[in-house]
This record gives sequence, C-alpha cells and structure tokens, in this order.
Amino acid sequence: MNKISKVSLILGIIGLILFFIMHILIYTELMPVTENVIHFSFFSKGFIVINLLVFINEYLKKNKEVERESKYSKKLNDVLISQSHNPLFYEGDVKNGGKILVKEVADNMKVDRCSIWLYNEKKTSIKCQQLYIKSEDSYYEGLELFQKDYKPYFLNLLTSPIIIANNAEQHPATSCFTETYLKPLGIKSILDVPIYYDNEVIGVICVESFTQRNWCQVDMNFAELLSSLYSFMYSVKTNNDTKLTLSNFENFVDSSVLISKTDKKGNITYVNKKFTDVSGWSYDEVIGKNHSILNSGKNPKKYWTNMFKTVIKNKQIWNDVVINKTKDGELYYVDTYITAIFNNENGNLEGFMSIRQDITELYNKLNELNQKNVYLEHAAKILRHDMHSGINIYIPRGITSLERRIDDETIKKFKLESPLKLIKEGLKHTQKVYRGVYEFTNLVKKNVSIEKEPYNLKTILNSYLLSTAYSSQVAIDVLPTVEVNESLFCTAIDNLIRNGLKYNDSEFKMVAIFMEDEEHLCIQDNGRGLTQEEFNTLGEPYVRKDNQKESGSGLGLNICISILKEHGFMITCEKTEIGTKMKIKIK
Repeated sequence: MNKISKVSLILGIIGLILFFIMHILIYTELMPVTENVIHFSFFSKGFIVINLLVFINEYLKKNKEVERESKYSKKLNDVLISQSHNPLFYEGDVKNGGKILVKEVADNMKVDRCSIWLYNEKKTSIKCQQLYIKSEDSYYEGLELFQKDYKPYFLNLLTSPIIIANNAEQHPATSCFTETYLKPLGIKSILDVPIYYDNEVIGVICVESFTQRNWCQVDMNFAELLSSLYSFMYSVKTNNDTKLTLSNFENFVDSSVLISKTDKKGNITYVNKKFTDVSGWSYDEVIGKNHSILNSGKNPKKYWTNMFKTVIKNKQIWNDVVINKTKDGELYYVDTYITAIFNNENGNLEGFMSIRQDITELYNKLNELNQKNVYLEHAAKILRHDMHSGINIYIPRGITSLERRIDDETIKKFKLESPLKLIKEGLKHTQKVYRGVYEFTNLVKKNVSIEKEPYNLKTILNSYLLSTAYSSQVAIDVLPTVEVNESLFCTAIDNLIRNGLKYNDSEFKMVAIFMEDEEHLCIQDNGRGLTQEEFNTLGEPYVRKDNQKESGSGLGLNICISILKEHGFMITCEKTEIGTKMKIKIK
C-alpha cells in the first residue's frame, strides 16, 4: 500500500466515523436538524466517497503493477528455464554462451546494453568478454578498464559487488565514468551483478540503460541467476581446460619417458607405451613378469644394493644410469629414477615405481666422441713430437748445410737466390704455423690453459704477417701491450684478416686494425659486410653461407672464436656502410 492509498483510506474512515456520530446524535435528538447539519451531512458523504474512490483507484493501480511485475517475472523465469537447458553451458562454451546471455538480458529486461567483464589475475583491471548493443544487434569485446583510472568503481566491486545505480552519474561507484563513458555513450542507469567462481568474484554482468531506470528486485534476481549460469559455464570450461592440460601432459610423459610399476617382489604391474617401444616387450608379454627380464648383467651388484637401501631404508629417490637389455638382447641405456611405494596406513612396502629417460643415442654419441678424442690426442702427439723434428731440426739443418756447400758464384750462375729465399721464408712461416698448432693441440689435454706473456700486439702481428702475400693490404695502427699467447693470438687475428680479404668484392681490398677505445680492438674490412646474427651462425663448426662461391671448411671462424675465448676475450660483429667491423674486447 503506497502513501496515497494510506492517506485516502484514513481520511475516508475518519469521515465515515464523523458521519455516523452525527446521525446517532440526530437520531437520539441530542442534535437538532438544521440547515448547516444538512450541508455537513452532504459534504461528509462526498468526502467519504472521494477518499474511498482514491483508495480503490490506487488499489487497482497496485494490482495492475503487481500483475505486470508478475508477468515480467514469469517471462524472465521462462527465459531462465529455457537457458538452463542450453547445451552450450554444459559444454563450457563461454564465448557463444556468453553471447546468448547478454542478448537474453538486453531483450527480456528491455535494456540497451549488456556485457560480461572478467578480472585479470591481480584484479587491477577488468576486461570485456562480450558486449551486446541492442540497437545495433552487434557484439563487441576487448575493452579494458583499469583500477588506477576508476578507483571508486573497483573499490565498490571489492566491498559490495552488486551495484544498483538508478542514476549512474550520481552513484558513488559509477560517477567516475561520467565524462569518459556515461555521457559519450548516453548511459543513464547501470546494474552490475557479480560472477562467482570457486567462492570468489571473478567479474560482473553489467546491464545498462539509455533511459533512467529504477531497478527492481526482479531485475536483480534475473541478472544474478544468469550470472550463475555463466559461472557454471565458466567452471565447466576451466575443468575441461584442466583435463586437456592433464591429458596433454600425460601424452607428453607417455611419449618421452619409460614408466613401470612393480609389486614388492619386483613383478611388473604396469608399463607405458614408451617402455614397450624401447624394450621390445608388449604390454601383455611383460605384465606379471619379474623386472629382472630387463637385467643386462652389465650393472655392478652394488647398483641394486645401493638402490634398495636408498628407496626402502632411507625412503629416498634413487638415480643412476642403468644398462638394460631389450627382448632381442640388445643393450640400451636409461637414466633411471626409482622410488618405493608404501601403504599410507600401516607403512608397509607395496611396490616400486620407476621413471627412465632413454639416453642410448646420447651414450653412443659420447662413446663415439671419446673414440674421436683418442684419435685427436694421438694425432696431436704425432704433430707435437714427430713433426717437430722435421720442421725445427732437420729442414733448418739441411738449409744451413746447403748454404755452406754452395758458394755465391754458383748461386748467381743458377739463379738460386729467389728459391733459397722462398724456402727459408716458407720454413719460417711453417714454423710459426706449427707453433700455433702446437699451442692449440695443448688444449686437447685436460685442465690445461694456454701460456700467455705480455706482447705489443702491433709488433707480433707485423712479424706474423711479414711472410704473407697480403701483408701490404693490412694497415695496423698503434696497439697496446697485452698478455696473449703469441702464436694462437696471431693465428686468430690472421683468420679474421683473411676472411675480410677473401669475402670481399671491392677493387682494392683492405683490412684496418686499430683500437676503437681502451678496451676494444677492431678489425675493419671493406668487404660484403656481416651482421651479428650471421656471425653467430657462421661461428658454428662446418657452417658456411648458402650459395657461397668461395671454398672453405667452415671451421676457421669457429676455431678463431675458441682461441679468443681461451684468452678471455669476447668478439662481436657489426655490419657497417663499408664492410664488417669485428670488435674484440681485450680488457
């Protein structure tokens, strides 16, 4: 009953009481019938009728409003019942299900816009997942609102998630949107209801009207129930995502590692597909058999003694490389982790579980590499000892002996000056190269570092390049004195010089060596230019550029980088307007 009904009813009752009192007085002849009494009686009847009519009218209006609300409520309930059977919700299709929800709200609540918003992980912003605009019959998404820009709104969502803003511009939670959101879009009223997941608010359903609206309880109930449908759909999607992630993880594990379980006696109770693929035993063949069928006999007994002690007595995980055999008797190597399984109630041993990584290919490659290292060490030994005699003893003695036996007249007669000079210069260069190789093969030994002494870099580079055919194409500026291994350092820089001249299409090929600053030694050429990315690629062993016309093994740059690293130097590459600049940090 509204205020007008109450007032009219009270006034009508008062008028009726006065009317009856007056007529009782007349009837008992306590009040004479005069003209004024007659007039009062007439007006009191009118007053009573008018108030009763007002009351009846308000009552009828109220009944119509209740009836309208009842129809409105029934309509919304019918929508809820209909949507509760929508398969999209049970499939967890939040995108298409969300579209249906926002359209149902806009159509049935007769509002202009409806949207679904979800928080980010830290709840510092809220992002629109679906927005339906009724006048356009269109959907939008992606708009994001940040807490730093709309603090009152975010604070209200945390303290009281339901926002009933009949006048959005004046409501304390939504007034902060007035200039940037409400006025530009023409929004007058807002109703926000929370979306819950796992007992936590994860977002809101926002209902917006272009006309001012007094939101009723039916509106709120309808929006809240649709919010519950979205929460259900969101939980289904989350569970589906979790199941998919677990399934992908299980598939990943099943395809990458060998898994087996046994009882406490070692009889196999479970193996995965990777186990059967590697071992050669099928699932049916291996179940029930003892795990000893995989024993190759190549593992020492202490392996298993230590394993049982670790997993049973110490209740820890045991790890080691185990050599197993396949069904056909071939050996394979597995990095193995074994743990014991105990009963949670009585602590009794129930069995064992093992996870293994097949490292057979890696193990074979390591064996191959170790064999090649043996060959390399043998070759280094031959080079260091057997070739030493020829290069540094026999050939120099032969040249000296030859020069003693040939006089100047014979040399001039047979024009031997140039051949002798070439032989001596060639020997000198060979001895330098041999010295560099000798130092490099030193690194084959374990725990050996290169021997370094202070050298003026310009002096040793000029000396090294003196016997080369390209020394005139190299310009060396003033360089500092640095601790280096003379042979190896010159070999590395010479490789960079030769690359700068070799991969060079200029008419006049040049290389400049200078200090860019106190820390960086630069080798600048006027060739094709090389980027840092290309340098990183070509620095790998046996890598050469596609369609490269020049010959080469693809090892020189890799060895050069290795030598500089042994010195503790770092090299970088930069493509310039005129070519390539190599920068070596020497301090």
